[in-house]
Amino acid sequence: MKTLGIDIGGTSIKSGIVDGLEILSHSEYKNNYDNIDGFICKIKEVISNAKDSEEIKSVGIAFPGFIDSDGIVKSSPNLKYLESQKLYQLLSIKDIDISIENDAFLAALAEFKVNPLKEYYFVTLGTGIGSSLIKNNEVVRSKSGCSGELGHIVLNYKAAGDDYRSGIFESYFNNQQFVEKAKSDLKNFPNSILNSIDEFTAREISDASVLGDDLAIITMMEMGKILGIGLSSVANLTGIPIFVIGGGISNLSSLLFDTALKTMKRRVIPELRDKIEIKISKNKNLAGIIGAALYTKENR
Repeated sequence: MKTLGIDIGGTSIKSGIVDGLEILSHSEYKNNYDNIDGFICKIKEVISNAKDSEEIKSVGIAFPGFIDSDGIVKSSPNLKYLESQKLYQLLSIKDIDISIENDAFLAALAEFKVNPLKEYYFVTLGTGIGSSLIKNNEVVRSKSGCSGELGHIVLNYKAAGDDYRSGIFESYFNNQQFVEKAKSDLKNFPNSILNSIDEFTAREISDASVLGDDLAIITMMEMGKILGIGLSSVANLTGIPIFVIGGGISNLSSLLFDTALKTMKRRVIPELRDKIEIKISKNKNLAGIIGAALYTKENR
């Protein structure tokens, strides 16, 4: 049976018609809404179009935050206008079953269906950082309903603020931080390819690094070090040395992950040093769509 999977990110909305573990077709839209009305209208439009063209009966939505058992958004750091909203109620469409779950959990659900590893952290890297622990072919969750928010480990206790978002890993490693780091040093690299691009992204920085651009290489390596430090903290705490990376950043140059791995081998406890691995998700940036579709099908 075909289902619709929707993966909501901080900067994009991806959707796809899924049959089993196969995405038959998919689309991507900008998520540049700053209010709930425009956002809800777009999601309902995506669902309605799929319903009309494919006779879809169920929809799974991968959501970047936490929704309680009453369907109320408890937290959504990158889409603050959705917090405290009754999302199920707002997205209700006649004759359509809708399931909404955390995006990292659903991406991990899709990953363990195709990945033979028995124990690892699945980490999504993009606008923010999401994570789920997979153990014995199961996505592990605590009684609170989560399996740990890797993006919210504190890297800088001296950072401004004193709430749960102060000095966290996600603040120092995300798509925008690649851009900010490169821009801050542009003047020192007048021959950099990036000077010829008005608004570059992490993708263009990665591409430039492959071409040998010095600024891009330095940026990728600096971001790789930050990634390695964050992942090292998790490995040291849990004793789990394997990390599988998904999300948009998983498509960037191997220089990023090679640097992260080298950093980790220096920063983890000795008994983990030879066991540390970083692998790229088999589903890459489409795991959220597949996981959302699987979840709604299995929970109808």
